[in-house]
Amino acid sequence: MIRHAGSARVLRGIFQCLLGLGLSAGILPAHAQASFPAKPVHLLVPAPPGGAGDTSARAIARHMAQTLNQQVVVENKPGAAATIGFRSLASSAPDGYTIGLVPVAGTAIATVTYKDLPDIERDFTIVAGIADAPHMLVVPASLGIKDVKGLLALLKNRPDYYNYASQGAGSLSHIESAVFLAAAGVSATHVPYKGSSEAIPGLISGETSMMFDSVTSVLSHVRAGKLTALATAASSRVPQLPDVPTMAELGYDLKADNAFVLLAPANTPREAMQVLTEAVRKAVQSPEVIATLENTGIVAKFTAPDAFGTVISQEFALWPDLARKLVEPSR
Repeated sequence: MIRHAGSARVLRGIFQCLLGLGLSAGILPAHAQASFPAKPVHLLVPAPPGGAGDTSARAIARHMAQTLNQQVVVENKPGAAATIGFRSLASSAPDGYTIGLVPVAGTAIATVTYKDLPDIERDFTIVAGIADAPHMLVVPASLGIKDVKGLLALLKNRPDYYNYASQGAGSLSHIESAVFLAAAGVSATHVPYKGSSEAIPGLISGETSMMFDSVTSVLSHVRAGKLTALATAASSRVPQLPDVPTMAELGYDLKADNAFVLLAPANTPREAMQVLTEAVRKAVQSPEVIATLENTGIVAKFTAPDAFGTVISQEFALWPDLARKLVEPSR
């Protein structure tokens, strides 16, 4: 009996020592270990409220919170063609508690116009692809133009007289317009704004004459008769405006599905990544989120991390080359 009691005391001593050294986690049962997430997750959005990215993030965050049983807090960090939010995400702790929304084409373009950006493949880990937010060519209804043919006739008649709006110099909407105008052999003056929220009022008023912007940003104005949709830059016609042709249907090699991805900082633990990816999958594939996004012109589209790596490679092979022909590195 004395020998058994002594052995028990020795075993207790060893166990307490392991606890003190932090070595017991590997031998403790799974239910004794802290599960992820143990606190709110922050979702960074590199754009102001109301746009395609913000709309997608908030719809998905609400559903993720139910799955994770934790808050998913959306934080808007707009500015500098989404690079402020992009840099902030890269410098966040790689613990799974900070993830970020990234517009892939816009980020690819930003590598040309902004210096020393984080590397999307080296400095991040893919949580999942979540949606496409296709862009559309729109003009003020007051211009009286009903199709692309009519717009080109107007521009050819008065070279450089008309202008076009964009979300900012070096933005996807800027590059799209420049590519379209060059392909059509016409010219117009670029007027950059600080995002869609500033550009669209000027477009509606006739201050500018055309713009490529997300369906999310322009759809309500098209439905209200303030803007006229001439073509979509998506791979296929958007369900909300089925009569509007694609640029490809009109003979132009211009496609901007505008894919969005959720990323986490590199070296985020695999266990946390798996939990996040599964929560995103459930959100993006839920009827509630699909309906919310489609109502605003966004296509919910879950893509697993490995598969979305191919999307990133394709976009980074396309857009920077186009941007180099149109803009100079500025920052």
